Amino acid sequence: MTDKPSPPVRVSLEDVALRSGVSTATVSRVLNGSTTVRQSRREAVEKACEELGYVINRAARTLASRRSMTIGAVVPTLATETFSRPLATFQQKIHQSGYTMLLANSDFDPETELKEVNKLVEYGIDALMLVGNSHHPRLWERITQQGIPCIQTFSVDQRYPGVGYDNEQAAGELTAHLLGLGHKTFGVIVGTPPSNDRVSDRITGTRQALTAAGLGIDEANLINSAFTMNDARQAMFRLLDGPNPPTAIICGNDLLAFGAMRAAGERYLRIPNDVSITGFNDYEYSEHLEHPLTTMRVELDQIGVCAAEYLLAELNGQPAQRQTVLKPELIVRGSTGSAPRGR
Repeated sequence: MTDKPSPPVRVSLEDVALRSGVSTATVSRVLNGSTTVRQSRREAVEKACEELGYVINRAARTLASRRSMTIGAVVPTLATETFSRPLATFQQKIHQSGYTMLLANSDFDPETELKEVNKLVEYGIDALMLVGNSHHPRLWERITQQGIPCIQTFSVDQRYPGVGYDNEQAAGELTAHLLGLGHKTFGVIVGTPPSNDRVSDRITGTRQALTAAGLGIDEANLINSAFTMNDARQAMFRLLDGPNPPTAIICGNDLLAFGAMRAAGERYLRIPNDVSITGFNDYEYSEHLEHPLTTMRVELDQIGVCAAEYLLAELNGQPAQRQTVLKPELIVRGSTGSAPRGR
């Protein structure tokens, strides 16, 4: 007759405290995501948990503390560095405080965004990060009903907590750079569904700068349905074949600018001698292209850090900066130059 295997011994909070050399209260604070514990003690507790195989009973702890130790994030797309970079720093920051990120993709659709937020709320998230300030009419009503901390990113909106920048001002500065180079005929390649307030504001900023200079954009030179590099490539062909081909192309992000560059090369146009092209966000590869890209540098990493710091402060009952306004920086590189003579 073989002996029955002994039941596994459940590791207790006291075991973790003994192994890490701290009190059970400190262990509890670390596991509850408190930011008041010194980093050395936090690391000791985390190491002890790993060595002992201590696993938190999430269901029991959620009932006891009314905290799930999860924070939700809903972004329009995961296909570009625009959102992947801030998400990486956001996740890293909340993870240091014991939280897990639950991520959803809205595909620029307010209805989908609302459904994803509802689903995250059902899972009991403790806080939420959103993108932009244009949402489904019921979204903020839902968030307010739940009483969870929430922060908007990438836009400036005094109604709600946020970390972002003035998109109109950034676009105006970029347009002024091209005007200073003598360009008078402009094209714009962007993707602007109704929910993308960031790019809509940038189009407004571009129009305002051109109007101040006594210029404008032909409607045929404004293409607002480009979301991928190939979309931008095809959009560039349309601009070049249009009734008033532009000498300066303003793109919604660096990926679209790269697509426009590819199209210009296929038409044997010289950059920037024949056409100038700009991007937005300053992706990592932008300075390493054949024609290094002129763009607006946005502190994408800092957006994630600031959003996480706000939510963690709110969850811990600490003072939090409600609005953080970043200042994009114009980075002038080789993709822009003087307008061709006679144009």
